[in-house]
Amino acid sequence: IRLKLPDTPYFLAGAFGGPLCIFLTTPLRNALTLASQDLEASAWELYERVFAGGFAAGWTGGWAPVLPSCPQFCVMGPLFHLLNAASGNAVLAVVLSAWAETLISFPSNTINAQMAFNHEVLISGGGEPVPLWGLLSPFGPGCCAHFLRNILSLAGIRIFNAPCVRMVTTTLKAAGWKVPDAVKFFVCDFAASMGAGCLSTPLNQLYNFAITSSDYMAAGVLGKVQLSAEFFASSYLVRGPAGEVLCLSPTLARDMAMRCAYVATLMALFVGIERAAARLWRLPP
Repeated sequence: IRLKLPDTPYFLAGAFGGPLCIFLTTPLRNALTLASQDLEASAWELYERVFAGGFAAGWTGGWAPVLPSCPQFCVMGPLFHLLNAASGNAVLAVVLSAWAETLISFPSNTINAQMAFNHEVLISGGGEPVPLWGLLSPFGPGCCAHFLRNILSLAGIRIFNAPCVRMVTTTLKAAGWKVPDAVKFFVCDFAASMGAGCLSTPLNQLYNFAITSSDYMAAGVLGKVQLSAEFFASSYLVRGPAGEVLCLSPTLARDMAMRCAYVATLMALFVGIERAAARLWRLPP
């Protein structure tokens, strides 16, 4: 195995572009946290509640993940490129990068989500706030869901985007249309991230539920498994009078749409910054 450090623009994109993307998308992330505890509200109602108390309230807890997001996005960028080049296996590189991302980002992501949840409790006057997670505790309730979610999210821009680019390139060539590469890559990254967002939705919402549920955090291993199963069943299945499963709940479509809005925006912005940095250094896309 031959290791080669990634080029400078990938480090710069991770170190500076990552924190910017994380902070800008805070309201979208906070709305997903509230959605995990409210199965009835519409996406619009959840976004309104995020901004209850003023425009700045939408960024409640947003500073918590900013500093850790610098190494987090260096993991998603430079570390992925390093592992991918060394192993020649993009899937393995995604899994290892997602694991490193979880070690770095789990505490700050959890604190951000809990601050948003506690703000909602304070504004609404209902429910009980949860204690904030320790910033130096990389493992805890919901960390497995967080890790699996990160694998799927990262796979969007690192694995799923390649077939998207091939398909769009072939289609454009057949139609005789000329589209700037920057536009083509952005559209493909956005579409691939939307697909990853849909796949990762249940895991993301389980993570949000786990870190904002006092019962879940206090339960043992078997209790957590049971509560996880109950969360999936109550959130995403519609049952008949006899308990039979009738269909998927509209809540799943709501959560998928909200998750796609977050992941696609975050990942497309980040990879756009990464590609722009590479272009400035005259590197291939």
